[in-house]
Formats: sequence, structure tokens, C-alpha cells
Amino acid sequence: MRHINKKRSRLGENLSRIVAYVLVTVLVAGCFFYNLNFYSVPVHAATNEKDTEIGKPRYVRDTDGIWRRTDEDLSQLFTKISRNIKYSAYTVSYNNASIEFNRIGRDMLRFAGNARDTMDQELGCSAVCMFVGDIMCLKGQQYAAEVKGGYDFWPSYSYVAEQFKTADLVCGNLETLLSESNPITKNQVNAANGQPQCNGPVVILDALRKAGIDMLVTANNHTCDWGAQGITETKTHLDEYGFANVGTHYYKKDEKKQGERFSIFDVNGIDVAVLSYTHIINQRGKLNSSETAIMFHQFDREVVQKDINDAKEKGADFVVVYCHWGIENTESLNSAQTEDSKFLAEAGADLIIGSHPHCLQSCKYIKTDSGKKVLCMFSMGNFCSSMGRDINNDTIILRVELKKTFMKNKLSVKMSNASYIPCRVCKIDGHSNVVVPTNKKLNGGYTSDTLSAAEKRISKIMNGVIPEYKGQ
Repeated sequence: MRHINKKRSRLGENLSRIVAYVLVTVLVAGCFFYNLNFYSVPVHAATNEKDTEIGKPRYVRDTDGIWRRTDEDLSQLFTKISRNIKYSAYTVSYNNASIEFNRIGRDMLRFAGNARDTMDQELGCSAVCMFVGDIMCLKGQQYAAEVKGGYDFWPSYSYVAEQFKTADLVCGNLETLLSESNPITKNQVNAANGQPQCNGPVVILDALRKAGIDMLVTANNHTCDWGAQGITETKTHLDEYGFANVGTHYYKKDEKKQGERFSIFDVNGIDVAVLSYTHIINQRGKLNSSETAIMFHQFDREVVQKDINDAKEKGADFVVVYCHWGIENTESLNSAQTEDSKFLAEAGADLIIGSHPHCLQSCKYIKTDSGKKVLCMFSMGNFCSSMGRDINNDTIILRVELKKTFMKNKLSVKMSNASYIPCRVCKIDGHSNVVVPTNKKLNGGYTSDTLSAAEKRISKIMNGVIPEYKGQ
């Protein structure tokens, strides 16, 4: 009897293996037959020569509106397919290809690489995302970047590029227009109402792409500095270079054609949504009422709630909200920051990133009524600028690790770890306005009193809420 049971057991195992191999074949083949062109991605309008110089964008917007990686090979694709199997529906989807399976057994899921003997399991989906603050292009930066025949902003970002390479997604706040029809900041005669009109050379995007930045948010107080024309030309250049961007729109009265209210990235099988809003507008009068209603994202609680709901409805696993708020050049928070951060956490944001004060401010975990903890960085400060004070030049890279899990019959994504890389904007190698990690292990071995002092100031502001990242 024991001999017969062993034979039956072996037979069952062999049958399971056979069926599993068939399943894998169907999975891979199905994606090809349902969508033979799943590797065909839209190419941005930048020239092939430009792509050769600075590299193609890592993400492109797919036909379903999701931003997906362009550098995946077939093995990575299969890993993603297997990770997207859900116990509830057993649905596999990729680039609009969809295959449904019913009554898939545990053996099949185990073969796919993610199922274990218990339903409480790690699915294997994980991602590292990095976020930075204000990417400025002020007069001093423009003078410092002048080279024969144009501008070269690459030195400013050369020391952080290696860190960005370790991330699966990198986002920042672009706080300048890129409008060729208007004078760049260093060529302007007078500031408007005492405020600089931020406008930079388009070639700054070469440096940002080469550095490894994938996403730029554009809703900030300088959005309207050169009116509808400035917004339109800036967005045109971002689209040409292949940067995902959110916060501003082309002027189109048809709401369906205005563009995305949020961007969703498929980051290693985790869908990350990024949203962008501003409390403050310097040159609001340069837009008429209909342009104001359409062309940039003002912070409005009802609108924000709808956008977050819509992002989740579209499949977002993790929602990041950039919010341009606060008072410039102070570490103190104002009431709008404290009150609206609580609203955003309750509204469904999973991570809140503040900008505008041009200096680092405190961070905290906000506990919602449901018990969820949401990290809020009240101000990330300037990531790169030519402002002169210490508070304007101490900055960080926020490093967030995400993990997808299957717990209690439900898929969920959580922030498994958050840390920061302290950086200082300084002069190095004969170049001004260079963003340099303060830790010599992360900057190639460079040390200085300036970096050490910045690291101590930054640590005091972070106050142990999240730890400093010191490398693997």
C-alpha cells in the first residue's frame, strides 16, 4: 500500500509539473499573441542624435496611459507577469494583453515563482523610488553653466547620478519654465513685482535626463511667470525629451484632451502614482480665467480628493503627492502645511512631499483615523540652485523602498523603508552649484568641512524620524 501511495504521489507531482510548464508557455505566448507589439513604445520627438548623447528615457507612456520601462528583457517580463497573478481573479495583464485563468492550483502559482504554502506571503515585487526638491535654474546657475556655444548643466548633477542609478524611479520638482520665446532669467532686465521670472535654457533637460531623473512635477509658484505661452512651451519640451510630467496642461477646452491629472508608473510590478499641486502662484494675472482653470493644478481639496480616487481607480498601488506650499527661507511650518497634510493623508496619499520654502523643513509620520501612517516631508528644500545661504544649499534625496504583499486575501503595497541621503550644493572641481552627497561612500570619496557641517545640520532637522541612508 505504501508503494502504491508513493507511485500516486510521484504521478501527481509529475502531472503538476507538466501542467505548470503548459501554464508558463500559455502565459508567455498569450502576451505575444494578444499584443504582438508590447515592446513597441512611443518615441519622443527628440532626435536620435540627442538620444545617443544622453540616453533614452527609462519610461515611456504606454497606450493605456501607464508609464513603463523600456529596458526590460523577456525574463523580466515573465517575472512581472507571474507577480501580477492574483489569487482572486487569476488575471495576468501586460500592455493591454489580458489572459484569465480559473481554478489555478497552488502548484501552478508556486511554479510561477511567487506562491508559497501560505497565503500570507511576499510576492517578490519591490521597488526603490527617489524624490528630490526644487530643481531651479536661476541667474547664477545660468552664468555658471555657460560654455562656448551654449550651456552645460551636467556638472551640477554628476555627483548624484550614481545614486539615481540605484533607484527604479526618480522624481523632482522643476521650478523653472523652459520658454524659448521669452528671455531666460539672466537676460531679463527687471523682475516682475519684485519676483524673478524663472526661465531657463531647454538644454538643462539634457543634464537631468543624463543624471537619471524620470519624472518632473511642474505645479509651483513660477508656473505662470510667462503666461500660457511659457507653460505650453515648457510642457512641449518636457514631452519632446520624454519626461513624464504632471502639474500643467496645454490649453484645451475639451477636458478629455487636456492631459493627465496624475502619472502612474509601473515600477517593477508596483503601480506608483505621482500628483502635483500648488498653493501659491506669483503671476496669476498673466492667465485669463479660462486658462487659469485649465493650465495648472491649483490646490483644491475637492479636486485633489477626486484625483487621488481616480488614480486608485486606475490601479495605483501607492500615491505620491507633491505639494508646493509654506513660507520661503524658514524652517517653520504654517497652518496650511499642517492642516492640508492631514487632509492629504486622510484623502489617500501614501507619501507627501513639500516644496517652495527653498530650505529643508521637518518631516513626520501622520497617523490617519484608520491607523495608517503617512510620511510627510514638509519641505525637501532646493535640490539645485545658486541661492547663497546654508539653508538654501542643504538638501536631501529621499529614498523609499516599496514592497507588494498578499495578506489576508488582499494585495497591498507598503513602504517597507524610508531614508534620506544628505547632500550639499557647493563648488567642487571648479564647478559651482554642484549637488554632492555628504557621505564619502556615496560621492566617490570626497570629504570637506562644508559637507560635514551640512550633514550635521540636516541630521538635526530630520530629527531621527527617518534614518540617513549610508549605502548597502
